[in-house]
Amino acid sequence: MPALITPFAKDGEIIEQSFREIIDYTISKGAAGVVPAGTTGEFVYMNMDERKKLLSLTTECVNGRVPIIAGTGQSSTEAATELTKYAADIGCDAALIVSPFYLKPTDKGYYEHYATIARKSDLPVIMYNIPQMGGMGVLPVSVVEDLAELDNIVGIKDSSGNITYMLELLQKLKGRISVINGNDEIFFSAVTAGVNAAIMASANLMPHLWNDLLKKVRKGDIDGALKLQLSMQTLTRIVTRYGGAPPVRAALKMMGIDSGKARMPLNTGGTLTPELKEEIRVELEKLGLIGGSKHVGPAKEVDINGVLLEAGLSAEQQQALKVGRGSSQACTASVVCGSKTGPLGSAFVRLLTTPRIGREALSVILEPNLAVRPSSLMLPGRKISSMRQASVFYGPVQSGAARAVAGHLAAGKISPDAVQNNVMVMVIDVDLDTVDRRAVTAATEVAVSAALSQIWR
Repeated sequence: MPALITPFAKDGEIIEQSFREIIDYTISKGAAGVVPAGTTGEFVYMNMDERKKLLSLTTECVNGRVPIIAGTGQSSTEAATELTKYAADIGCDAALIVSPFYLKPTDKGYYEHYATIARKSDLPVIMYNIPQMGGMGVLPVSVVEDLAELDNIVGIKDSSGNITYMLELLQKLKGRISVINGNDEIFFSAVTAGVNAAIMASANLMPHLWNDLLKKVRKGDIDGALKLQLSMQTLTRIVTRYGGAPPVRAALKMMGIDSGKARMPLNTGGTLTPELKEEIRVELEKLGLIGGSKHVGPAKEVDINGVLLEAGLSAEQQQALKVGRGSSQACTASVVCGSKTGPLGSAFVRLLTTPRIGREALSVILEPNLAVRPSSLMLPGRKISSMRQASVFYGPVQSGAARAVAGHLAAGKISPDAVQNNVMVMVIDVDLDTVDRRAVTAATEVAVSAALSQIWR
C-alpha cells in the first residue's frame, strides 16, 4: 500500500487533480489499499481542516475500489481522536496512528493514547512505530502486546527498519494483530519472516513490483524474490534515506505524474542534489518505470589525433609518440604516451587548463588524492550533455581507466623511467546513457588495458 504523497501548489494549496492521479496510478498498478496523510504525505505540515479535506478527497477518489487507511495520528490524544472519528464518519476503513512525538510519554502514556482512541472511535486502529523521526521513542513491545488485547487495535506498522524488533513483534503477537512493514529496504526480510503487508513510500512508484516480490515468497521462490528486492534496493535506499517524499516526488515527475511541491521547509531545495536525481532516473529506467535514453554504443575508433592537434601537437610531433588502441564490447580507447618535458607534456598542460565544454579533460585517479602513474589525462570520445552523462564518464569510466594503469604498473609492465618521466593522454568512448555502471567500469578497464599493452609490449 502506498504511503501517499500530498502534492502542494506554490501557494501551499493541495493540488486535487494531481492527488487523484497518484491514487489512480497506484490502484491501477495493484495497490491493495491507499494511506493518505501519513509521514510521506507531510501530515505534520497540515492543520486539522486540511487533513480532513485530504481524507475526504481520498474517499471521493477511491470510491470503494480499495480500502483506505487514514493517517490520523497527532501528538495530542484529543486531536488524534477527533480526526479518527472524522475518518470513520466519511467511510475510511482503518486509522494509522503514529506514536506521540516531541513530548515523549511513558509506557503508560503510550498505552493510554492508543487505548483512548480505540475506545472512542469505531474505526480499526493500526499503531505506527517510526522512532527515527525526531522526538519519537521506540514503541515498547510489551505495550504493543497489551494493546493487542483490545478489540479495536488491529495492527502495527513498523518503519524502524530494525528487523530484530520486527521479529520480536511477530514472535510475541503470535498473529493476534497484523505486523505491517513500513521500511522499503527490508521488505524482503520482513515478508520472508512472516509479514503479510506493507505501507511504503516507494509503493507510490511500484506497488506492482512489491506485489510480485510478495507472491514469489508465498510460492517459495526465495531466490527470485531476493533478486527482485536487490534490483529495487538502490531506489528504495534513496527513498528511505532522503525523507521519503522528496525522492518519491522527483520520481513521479520523471514518470509523467504531476507530484506538485513540498511545503516549507522541505520545498526550499537542496534535499536532492542533481546527481541524486540522475541516479533516481537511472534506477527508474532499470526497473522499466520510465523509458530509457537513446543508447549509442562506442565508436569503432576514437580520434585522439584531432584532440592532440587542437592541443598544439603537429602531425609530425605525434608520429614520435607511442600510441595504443583497445576496445571491448562497451568501450573504445586510444592512449598516447610521451615525455612530460616534450610536446605531449605541453599538450597535457593545455588540455588540463583550457577545457572545452562537454569535452573536459580530467586526471585519472584511483581514489581522491591518489593519481595514477605515469600521470594521465582522460577525455570523453563524445560530448557530455548532461549531469547524468558526466557522472558516468567521471565515475565508472575513470575508475576503469585507473584500474587498467594500476594493473599494468603492478605487473611490472611499465618501466620505472616511464613512471617518472612520461605522461599519458586517453580518449575513451562509451555509451554515456548506460544504466549498468559496473559493466562500464569493467569494459573500460579491458579497453584501456589493451591500449596500454600495445604501448608496453
